[in-house]
Amino acid sequence: MAASSPLTDLDGTSTPASFHTAADSPIAGDTTNITSPDYEHDKKPKYYKCKEIPHVLKQSCQIHLEEQMYLPAIELLGSLLSDAGERQQTDQPVRVPPPAQIALLGTLTIHPAYTSRAPEQTNLDIAAESREYLRTLLNKVGPINADFRSAFSFRQGQSSGRWARRNSREFNSPGESDGGGSIGSFSEADNIESKWSGNDHSIWRRSSDFWSVLGWAFRCSTTHAHRWVHWKAWLEFMIECLEKDWDERLAQDQANFQAEISNSSDSESQAQCQYPLLKQSLFVQYVDDLRRDRKRVLHEVIRALLAFADDENSADNTYYKEVFNKETVLHTDKSNKRKHSQMTAVDLEKDQFGDYLEDWDDPVTDDDDDKANPFHTPRLPSGRTGRRTRGRPKSTPFSKPGKAFDVSPTATPNPLRVTDGLADSIPLRLRLFRLISGCAYYLPPEIFCKTHELYDVFTLRLKSLPLPSFELFLSLDHVDLALPRFIYVSLLRYVAQSFTPRNAPQPEDVDPEAEADHAISQTTLRECILPFPAKTVSVEDNAKFSLVLESMAWCLFQSGDVEYFDELKWAVEKGIEEREKKIKKGGGRGGGGGGGAAMTATEKMGRQVLERSAASLRMFVDAVEATSFAEDRVMGSGDEMDEDSILVSSP
Repeated sequence: MAASSPLTDLDGTSTPASFHTAADSPIAGDTTNITSPDYEHDKKPKYYKCKEIPHVLKQSCQIHLEEQMYLPAIELLGSLLSDAGERQQTDQPVRVPPPAQIALLGTLTIHPAYTSRAPEQTNLDIAAESREYLRTLLNKVGPINADFRSAFSFRQGQSSGRWARRNSREFNSPGESDGGGSIGSFSEADNIESKWSGNDHSIWRRSSDFWSVLGWAFRCSTTHAHRWVHWKAWLEFMIECLEKDWDERLAQDQANFQAEISNSSDSESQAQCQYPLLKQSLFVQYVDDLRRDRKRVLHEVIRALLAFADDENSADNTYYKEVFNKETVLHTDKSNKRKHSQMTAVDLEKDQFGDYLEDWDDPVTDDDDDKANPFHTPRLPSGRTGRRTRGRPKSTPFSKPGKAFDVSPTATPNPLRVTDGLADSIPLRLRLFRLISGCAYYLPPEIFCKTHELYDVFTLRLKSLPLPSFELFLSLDHVDLALPRFIYVSLLRYVAQSFTPRNAPQPEDVDPEAEADHAISQTTLRECILPFPAKTVSVEDNAKFSLVLESMAWCLFQSGDVEYFDELKWAVEKGIEEREKKIKKGGGRGGGGGGGAAMTATEKMGRQVLERSAASLRMFVDAVEATSFAEDRVMGSGDEMDEDSILVSSP
């Protein structure tokens, strides 16, 4: 009997069983949606029909946006969504704005002038209202109908007209559908003549691709907490948009393929679904952006996904730069400066002009001044000339209070310290990994990569993380919430295999059935993994291996199909003993053993993790024994369960 959780589309795709194609998968016909388990059985349409807003209203919104009257524009667009349910009952389409207006609202949700450097509460309200409207649009209309693929495309350095023509050709080719129901038009007339849509301020034009933005956002999670608050909200929306876009296209592709098979006269046909709509998804577009720039796709994706998870990668510091100019600089309150200037007397004979010559800075529009300098130099106060005395240092944001100050961290990063931002970013990273796994599984390798290549590269990078980050990624708390169980099992198998020594028995020899199902069985765990140490004498490696074993054991326990055997307890105790012996062999070579050398902070933490993990494994054995004893008392003298059939599989 196999223990499993409900399957989903993306769950099945995200397995390292790269030898199977989507059509060969046991869940190939399943169209369950990852964000809506009842998607296949729901008789009501998931999203409302839509149509572009009338020309008069579109022009009115465009004028409001160009004049920076954002709240009235958002209120007008929101009113068109408020009657979505009534329109659906009368079979009337919901009115939605063109992609250019959606793209501008996407910029307002994250730009520093409306978030971390907002000069007044109104700016914060604009960002919040924009985010709320986009989320409502996503939930009611859907990413395909709203044409988020056009609105959220990155196009650094491209002119408006050229971008509009490119989108018109790519997304509206003759005879090609984008999934049915999308607006599918991006004309030059819709372009908003505003600085927030230009190359200097628009998030879609300041970055070359999604992955560079992702890397910078994760950098903020560890070093710029005031910016991470806003980047986290932006990423949560974007990942939800990517997930729903993927789900909808996958369901339509599978439904269309099943209809073709039903109508086909050739019953022996071995045709496989080609997923034409999935290839046009927003996520695949972001992958294609890397190929367009001739970058190593898999390398760039994994690098961005795990950026700053170690909190010490200096290469990432120079690679992932701020999206907006002087983004980490905060705005300061000038009320004291204004009061002081107002009290200044006016004396023309002594060249004292009060505040008449004061050059007040605009915190919303001045963030791109002096682009050659990382920080803006405050202007000289009134009553002084622009000349500088010989030998006198230039004014800096730190020598005199000005319009802004830098909040860049000065302390040396500590790889053994887990910040709140880093912990918050782990679920987001795992949700993206689920999409990445699905892309590798469903689509041809030339689009992204083979599934086993993805897991090999991700496992290698994951192993190099510090212990605290490594433990967070493998935590059972993320299972079924951020990462489906089947992907979690696949990841554990790959990581465990990378640590297991060569003299350990091979799973295919011990339990061929479980290995064929790409599963974790009690037999495999007991004979091939639990009794062994890591390959190396490193304390850190053995601690990581123990964490993997702990996660695999409790994952098996959560399945509910595990029974106590004396051999299981022996395997756990044997492994704990072997790992202790292994690290003592290291001596003074970083093993933290009996070499007499003082242990480093990493070795001390490794030993603490080993002790804690050993206690957890012993607790696992006790829990299995107690559960089995209770079941025996309830079942009486029932037949014994076949140990080899206890599986936690990843199809």
